[in-house]
Amino acid sequence: MTENYRRLAVFVDSPTAHHYLWVVLESTDDPAVWLDLETGEETFSSWIEAHEAGNEALLAYVEDEIVGPVTSVQENDEDEDADDRS
Repeated sequence: MTENYRRLAVFVDSPTAHHYLWVVLESTDDPAVWLDLETGEETFSSWIEAHEAGNEALLAYVEDEIVGPVTSVQENDEDEDADDRS
């Protein structure tokens, strides 16, 4: 099993003046394409409050804060594939 590093980000949006909400995103294999993972349900009165709440939400995707956001991926063992074909 290997670990893939997840490219996560948080940004703050302002749907209306002086109302801010956070969004957690994850990059796909194409680094120009990002998917919404989670959006805050409440708005904040300042950008920094929304940003801090978004960072807290992002950290929920991280098991080990030293290593960062990783996910385990099952490796395809070429020897097992060869055995399956024989």
